[in-house]
Amino acid sequence: MANYKWLFIGDIPLLYNKRHITKQLKVEAWLDLTQLLDSLGLKLLKERKHAQKVLGYLV
Repeated sequence: MANYKWLFIGDIPLLYNKRHITKQLKVEAWLDLTQLLDSLGLKLLKERKHAQKVLGYLV
């Protein structure tokens, strides 16, 4: 039981291996760019100045 840790998703408790939880938290940290942007002193662009042209498909 020492190698396991509780992970809560909403109100649901899940019992996982500590190693898997550590890896999952590292992945989530990389997917969340706000920490990276804060450390670099950057901000997200809220609006684009130019509309993007989207090409759906070619016939």
